Amino acid sequence: MTYDLVALVDGRPASEDVLAGLAAAGAELGVRAVSGGAVVQLCDDEDQPLVSIELPLLIQVPGEVERMLGVSVGVVETPAWWVEIRATAADGARELAERFAQTLIDRLGGRVWTPEGVGIAAAGGEEKS
Repeated sequence: MTYDLVALVDGRPASEDVLAGLAAAGAELGVRAVSGGAVVQLCDDEDQPLVSIELPLLIQVPGEVERMLGVSVGVVETPAWWVEIRATAADGARELAERFAQTLIDRLGGRVWTPEGVGIAAAGGEEKS
């Protein structure tokens, strides 16, 4: 079973932000693009995908994030960037996905939605729940 999370990022993720997230998740992992470049995967040494990261989507409609994730996400100011991240059931994949998401939030501000709840972090990594 996969573990899905969404980084709701305050600023548009630049290539440098995504690369920093990939490095934080696991510098020793392989990286490949699939689906015509719409998805980046972190892979183990046997080229098996561990984490899939979709291209960021700009959410501009107020209330749209709450509609898609539920009211437990709280009020999300728009515009916001939605980065969907999916970890496989492999050992350690969930932690890799969480490190990638947290790196984006540390760099750009925002919050991370997981099935367990929402963590809000300001740029710099101060976590508020």
